[in-house]
Amino acid sequence: MTVLGGRERPVRRWWHWTAVLVGAAVLGGCTDGSEESSVIVRDSAGVVVVESRAAAWAGDTGWQLSESPLLEIGTDEGSPEYQFHMVEGALRLDDGRVVVADGGSSEIRFFDSSGQFQSKSGGKGDAPGEYRMISGLGAGPGDSLWVFDYGNRRFTVLSSDGQPVRTVSVGGTLSAVGAVGRLPDGSFVVKEGWGSPRGGAPRSGLTRDPVVVAKFTSEGSSADTLGMFPGREVFVSVEDGRGVMSAPLFAHNASAALLDDAVFVGDQERMEVGLYSADGELLRLVRVPDFDLHISASDIEEQKRQLLERQPSQHRAEVRNQIDGMDVPPSRPAYGRLLVGSDGSLWAAEHARYPTVPRTWTVFGPDGHLLGTVVVPDRFRVFQIGYDWVLGVGLDELDVEHVRLYRLLKMAVAFFCTSRRVFGSY
Repeated sequence: MTVLGGRERPVRRWWHWTAVLVGAAVLGGCTDGSEESSVIVRDSAGVVVVESRAAAWAGDTGWQLSESPLLEIGTDEGSPEYQFHMVEGALRLDDGRVVVADGGSSEIRFFDSSGQFQSKSGGKGDAPGEYRMISGLGAGPGDSLWVFDYGNRRFTVLSSDGQPVRTVSVGGTLSAVGAVGRLPDGSFVVKEGWGSPRGGAPRSGLTRDPVVVAKFTSEGSSADTLGMFPGREVFVSVEDGRGVMSAPLFAHNASAALLDDAVFVGDQERMEVGLYSADGELLRLVRVPDFDLHISASDIEEQKRQLLERQPSQHRAEVRNQIDGMDVPPSRPAYGRLLVGSDGSLWAAEHARYPTVPRTWTVFGPDGHLLGTVVVPDRFRVFQIGYDWVLGVGLDELDVEHVRLYRLLKMAVAFFCTSRRVFGSY
């Protein structure tokens, strides 16, 4: 196997994309508002709204992953450095090295461009450079890396060779904080995992309390709220005057991802994602108005079947009664996780109830135009999307984890008002 070389092309800043997008829309004549237009771009109170009526890709003109990985790291026996358990992040650096955050060992492991182990850092604990529960890995300004430790509610900044530089606490009033990423100025963006009720008596039925997306300084000394969004959807039953929360089928949540110095956030209610500045200003809305979110009776039964399959046999009747007593949302979530490619494309994974891993991703170009869908291998969790490669972790037939790098094949396609015509060749 070989590894693709070369550095990533930098992502242009959001205001550059916005300026080019609006200018190209006017010149290209693709925003006339007619039913024949496949994409409509308009200004709404200073917010650029991009509506796609149809995907740009048609037939075999879209992107796809190579059949076999270019690089594979992992084994079920032999050296422990190549054995993974609960991988929580993987990165490919500019020099071709691969960094893996292994949650089972709480280690950050470094491999060269051919997949050979080089070094590791971390381990279980609470001391600086140790982790209680890794739940995120990312790149920061310069050559720095960051690791988010959910158990200790803190970020650890690492040098490019894995040495701890400092820790940044995100403790305080926010609940169940998860990492979104690090901005170019060194500050960190986090999202609450659970919303906080706004007082009063417990409400029964489906509910979504708001969650906060916040920014912490590079020292962790303060936090600014970027915005509040509908959070995790739960089913509440009132027992003895108190609310008991359960996870319903097809539950919605808030999703977020960074684009340079801006933040994509969406509530999954429709195929729509907002792009916000680091100060919380809404800059752009990307949407597909006719995206099918219908839930059929067979969809409900299939999700119940999958849920019951994972339960011990002695508990299945009880669990079945519990989920049968819950309301089902009127529509399925439009997407799950959000990721941003190094070319500025936005990838939205299909909704999949944990622990199922989504296979189909809806892809939008840097201009917000709907390109189409990309299907990844079964049981392959995507962590990073490069210019012409995708990095993630997959399971083999024995459920052994392997870090895999696939080539991303970008087929030639000609269509109006897309990033190929507006921004130049991919």
